[in-house]
Amino acid sequence: MRKVQVWAEVSDSHFVAYESEAARQGVPVEDLIQQTVNCLLRELERDEEEDRCPELTIS
Repeated sequence: MRKVQVWAEVSDSHFVAYESEAARQGVPVEDLIQQTVNCLLRELERDEEEDRCPELTIS
């Protein structure tokens, strides 16, 4: 598995929520956002494999 550095745009209200949760977990907010993005990517890949979102297939 490869790692790719990306920038994510997060609304102020969501960022505050991520900050609060990250503080509760004792982790950096970036780690929590990275975890969320990775989860969403896995869901997308799973959906593509199940052919539920053929329009989103990455070539």
